[in-house]
Amino acid sequence: MDETLNVFLHHFPVGKLRLDDRRRFVFQYDTCWLENPEAIPLSLSLPLRTQPYKDDASRPFFSNLLPEAGIRHAVARKLGVSEQNDFALLWALGGECAGAVFLLPEGHPPDGGNDYVPLNEDALHSTIASLPKHPLLAGDEGIRLSLAGAQNKLPVYIKNNMIHLPKSGSPSSHIIKPPIRDLEGTVENEAFCMTLAGHMGFPIPRVIVRSNKESFYLIERYDRATDPDGNLVRIHQEDFCQALGVAPDQKYENEGGPSLKMCFGLLKERSIRPAADIKVLLNWVAFNLLVGNADAHAKNIALIFTGSGPQLAPFYDIICTAVYEGLTDKMAMRIGGENRPKWIQARHMERFSQEVGIKSRMVLSVFRGMAEAIVPASERVAVTFQEAYGVAPVIQKVLSVIQKRSQGVLLTLGH
Repeated sequence: MDETLNVFLHHFPVGKLRLDDRRRFVFQYDTCWLENPEAIPLSLSLPLRTQPYKDDASRPFFSNLLPEAGIRHAVARKLGVSEQNDFALLWALGGECAGAVFLLPEGHPPDGGNDYVPLNEDALHSTIASLPKHPLLAGDEGIRLSLAGAQNKLPVYIKNNMIHLPKSGSPSSHIIKPPIRDLEGTVENEAFCMTLAGHMGFPIPRVIVRSNKESFYLIERYDRATDPDGNLVRIHQEDFCQALGVAPDQKYENEGGPSLKMCFGLLKERSIRPAADIKVLLNWVAFNLLVGNADAHAKNIALIFTGSGPQLAPFYDIICTAVYEGLTDKMAMRIGGENRPKWIQARHMERFSQEVGIKSRMVLSVFRGMAEAIVPASERVAVTFQEAYGVAPVIQKVLSVIQKRSQGVLLTLGH
């Protein structure tokens, strides 16, 4: 295995990631990229500069491109490498990542980006069924796919309603999420919660439930676009852990990861439209509390880089975790110092407003307004969802969580 990876942004070589003599990460921008008047940094945590970035600065960005937990373990086992070996995993998987960044070994120039293998229904089912033992199709010739997170998923390309596997570094357009084993109705749960979020005005990608021999969740990638010639192109983005220089194993606040104060601070300091983005993020906090999503951590929020600079990306990975026994109900990020939903009172919301620098009157108004609106909205969405996809018992459980959480918030706010 080569000990240097070329790092690309879109199809431009921007730098090299290598291992030093202690096998630690070193990243350095290419001189040609630094001299480019249109050059932008890979990450807000890695500003453009001539000096190399050592392991403590560079590893968080690159390791956040990789899968986590059981998926990471299965990938490493399939590849025959240590699951702690970030560099080897990037070498094998880094050809198609989140955003516009990809990594290729020395001597492997980027391909034309138009190599796709169509999957008929049988091949699609076989591919999805193989993911638990063969996640991200790691090790298959010509496939270098990577997505962060601990859930099985697969980047795919859709053309004329036909699903294709991207090869040779070609960009994907959608992500497939199959059902999570031992958790009821995760496909319908996430599709419903995301649809509800869109119905309530949140920016979200298009999502659908699609059936093969079993249902799967399909989400359009917001970090992809079509150019005037009809070609699929990547859009640069990074999650909040990457932007804040936080390693993926510290994504939860109680493990030293980002807090809501840090996330709002990032938008205040770096977004090109801070006021609008802060308002949307505030609504996201209230929505996740009410929909019962305890897994709303900093890797589930991202910045997307426009021609003018970074702004809050559309939301993703919204699911009601509260319906599953055995999963913690403690929220990934505290609201005013409290991460137990049933314990959150008006004083916590007021403390939260002070922490993030938003007037308490606005914060309380957002939580109250969201609690009043989400119950009737969820009931309407449930009707259309059932018409589109049939009856899913988990949806009634989600509706029950939303109703109880909303009643609790309105009671604590004296409504």
